Amino acid sequence: MNELKVKKKFTDIYTQDSPHGYLKEMERLEYDISDSTKSLYNSIIEQLEKELSRPINILDLGSSYGINSSLIKYDLTMSELNNFFLNKTKPTKKETKQFYEQCTCNDNLNFYQIDISEEALKFSEEMDLCKKGINVDLEDEKLKLLESFPKIDVVIATGCIGYIGYKAFSNLLKLIKNRQSNSVESKKEYTTPIFAFSVLRMFDMGDIKEVFEMNDYSIVKSNIKSIRQRNFSDPKEKTQTISILHDMGIDTEKYEDDGNFYADFYIAKSKN
Repeated sequence: MNELKVKKKFTDIYTQDSPHGYLKEMERLEYDISDSTKSLYNSIIEQLEKELSRPINILDLGSSYGINSSLIKYDLTMSELNNFFLNKTKPTKKETKQFYEQCTCNDNLNFYQIDISEEALKFSEEMDLCKKGINVDLEDEKLKLLESFPKIDVVIATGCIGYIGYKAFSNLLKLIKNRQSNSVESKKEYTTPIFAFSVLRMFDMGDIKEVFEMNDYSIVKSNIKSIRQRNFSDPKEKTQTISILHDMGIDTEKYEDDGNFYADFYIAKSKN
């Protein structure tokens, strides 16, 4: 059974000019993994800030409407985003701009984003949630558009692994390696990016792990407890997901059996 056919698609709510519809549906499903991964991403970012003593460049894969950026750069929570965007009437762009301007902003963080939705990326750029957003298929080897990004320090992804697979990471790591070899900076100054991402437990990480190892990266699953992502959208999604996990030999008793998706957190670092 294809895991992607099991998981509900939310294509329609990614193509609006505002995150209102997306947040409304995520609130219904009690989606809160971004709150949980925020501290994990922050711990990596803060360590890099100490080591590099300069602004940190972060690439967010499957960024949607800049939710990670909202939480990390503007120190918000999913609850605060919901309270603003879902309170009575849909906010205008002017009101949304004012909302973010009133938040505490960490100017030491530069977000760059990749997503399948041009509308979501446009919103993110207009609200200063990212320096630049690019609508590109990461599984296409012609990733020339990404060359417009500066050197990236951290690559994050929350919820898009599975929709993107090992080919996407292979192409991305190939691009990073080429840029490093052509860099005028010394090897000491040109640090390769750290990858950090959450992956639903039903997705097999075998091919992705192999790609990272082939590119001289060590990749490990964090020893933290699996993170709750959201409710299952319906009984069918639950039944099929649990069936996949059981076929993989994964116990669901304390996790998916309670009616929620759960994800593990992975970190990949260069061995060099």
